Amino acid sequence: MLDKSLKKLGFKKCPSEAAVYKRGTGNSAVVLGVYVDDLIVTGENPGEIDLFKKQMTSEFDMSDLGLLSFYLGIEVEQQKDHITIKQSSYAKKVLAQFGMADCNSTKIPMSLGVKLDEDKRGVSADSTEYRKVIGCLRYLLHTRPDLSFSVGMASRFMEKPTLMHQRAVKQILRYLKGTIDYGLVYTQEGKQEVLVGYSDSDHAGDVVGRRSTGGMVFYLNESLITWILQGENSSSIFL
Repeated sequence: MLDKSLKKLGFKKCPSEAAVYKRGTGNSAVVLGVYVDDLIVTGENPGEIDLFKKQMTSEFDMSDLGLLSFYLGIEVEQQKDHITIKQSSYAKKVLAQFGMADCNSTKIPMSLGVKLDEDKRGVSADSTEYRKVIGCLRYLLHTRPDLSFSVGMASRFMEKPTLMHQRAVKQILRYLKGTIDYGLVYTQEGKQEVLVGYSDSDHAGDVVGRRSTGGMVFYLNESLITWILQGENSSSIFL
């Protein structure tokens, strides 16, 4: 029903993301994110946003909660010249859940030069617990691109993890403890928009299957808008 109503109001569904709708172009564009019965609306023109709210309240019983501050574990801080998104509260819950709330922090998520392999002769770890912590860490990647590589590497061994893999995950958690308030900052700039991308790859760096792991990041001026880690169990984020 919501989909039909939005299309009736002139919204078009994003071809690559079914939960995102858009109406209008340029400064008059309104972008809408949908999650179950929660809606996030954004745009440059306050008048267009107010018009959308009036149109929706005339058809549905809705509540306007004001500026977005918290959504699906993501904390949003909106200032006049910038917006910050992070997952500090969620990260603290992850550390507490896996007994690492009082651990010593470290400055890097994975030691330099470490090459994880299947460790076939290693002592087995609890695979269920290992999958749980990997799942929690992967959700943090929405605002923590600095974790993408280390979490992606650890994700490759969820089927038969050993104590070696478990130690690698604990280092990620220790790094998380010391960077609990890290996130993404999007600044408002009046200068011309410039899109810049960076990429890197370790050719055949996987010691198990000789696969390559590649990464790409794209910035719109100084704001990171999308990144991807390519390889087995790859991670991609688009904002």
